[in-house]
Amino acid sequence: MGLRVPSTPNVPISTGSEVTFTAGDGAASALYFSPATASILSPKPGARVDLAPGKSLTYTFASAGAGSYGVITQAPEIPPPGSFDFGAPSNPPVLVIQPGQGGDFGGPIIVPGGGGGG
Repeated sequence: MGLRVPSTPNVPISTGSEVTFTAGDGAASALYFSPATASILSPKPGARVDLAPGKSLTYTFASAGAGSYGVITQAPEIPPPGSFDFGAPSNPPVLVIQPGQGGDFGGPIIVPGGGGGG
């Protein structure tokens, strides 16, 4: 199956910036956001967000405080993670994208200050 490898391992977080997650063609993905991460994104994602092959989802960072934020990307058929460990809180904050099982993952794309993501 392999790993879902993000194009960027972490994304700087600043209020108003966007992050876009894109699944590769033929590779559906499940995104698992930690509760802390979900709380700073708009629209607020659920615990699991499914991303169909070739599709994208864009979130805006609604706030940006020091903390430990992250998302795990993996194949939808893999069981959800039992816990989240994105390391120690950082300042300035970053979003850690951890690869899970199941092929390559094409996202995220960062759009500083918003303005329509990829």
